[in-house]
Amino acid sequence: MKITRITLLLGTSLLVMACDMPLPQAVADPGEAQPVLPNAAADLSGFASTAPLSTSGPENALPGQCYTQVTRPARFETETRQVLETPASAEFEVIPATYRTETVPVVVEEAYTRVELIPAIYETVMDTVIVEPSREVTRTIPAEYTTVAEQVPVRPSYRNWVASNRIYPTGASALGGTVIGNRTLASGAVETLVEFPPEFETVTRRELVQPERTETIVIPAVTREVPRRVIAQPARTVEVVVPAVTRQVEREVVATNERVIRKEVPATFREVSTPVQVLPAQEVWANVVCDTDYNPTLVRALQRALAEQGEYRGAVDGIMGPGTQRAIRAYQLDLGYDTPALTLEAVRALGLTA
Repeated sequence: MKITRITLLLGTSLLVMACDMPLPQAVADPGEAQPVLPNAAADLSGFASTAPLSTSGPENALPGQCYTQVTRPARFETETRQVLETPASAEFEVIPATYRTETVPVVVEEAYTRVELIPAIYETVMDTVIVEPSREVTRTIPAEYTTVAEQVPVRPSYRNWVASNRIYPTGASALGGTVIGNRTLASGAVETLVEFPPEFETVTRRELVQPERTETIVIPAVTREVPRRVIAQPARTVEVVVPAVTRQVEREVVATNERVIRKEVPATFREVSTPVQVLPAQEVWANVVCDTDYNPTLVRALQRALAEQGEYRGAVDGIMGPGTQRAIRAYQLDLGYDTPALTLEAVRALGLTA
């Protein structure tokens, strides 16, 4: 199968084809994109502010604090726009017809109808037969009793003097009862007047719960299942269509017709990025660590913190050398300060104590 492909360019020098979709407007090429500053640590000499340095000192300066004028680098943003690279076009593709071989039936013997007898269909059902009818039976239910226990007094409470040989407090439980009082005999013996509680004994007796009664019970009938054959579907006659007898013949037919396909090739664009300055460089006063505040302990802590940030790769020796100052300047560029002097903002950002 051979496919013919026709391409029409949509341009001013060629034939313009009618198209339903609007074509994008061409944008003039601005030329080669200018490189964007990779980070704030790039050379900022060309973007320094031309304003004169302040000679009046920082505003709201605190006594005992150190200040220095530092450069805030210019801030850039990348502006991206699309430029037409290739105009839109259209492609025409001619797809030839395809053929297939199909098998068609040819009648050898015509169909006809014949009558067939379908016999009756039987099924077995179960009938319920009563063997013994239901009946009623009367029975006597005897009375029901329960045993009840009662406390019967045998002797009432009484008081008596009991030899105790000690004096008990009135109302105390002692000597088998409740103390009422005490007395001392001429012989010196001590007796206590005790009130003894009454005595009871348990007596049981039978008590009627439910009297004797009669009830009638219905005994259900006794049945059994007896099979019986019945007609589920009677015999009938039906007409059966005997299909025609055919044979298969092969022939070549068109599967798909020849057609032309138009394909729209959209225009292509490329993105051009240019740096745009959104904030110029400026000189500001920054609160910095005084030279007299530096000591080996602070410098070593500073070197360790800068090393954790990936800015310092030298030895942690507590010496404020050129390598440490370069690391301070590189770290403070991300904070917006171009200076090797350590600002208090950088001290707080590094987690140090000023």
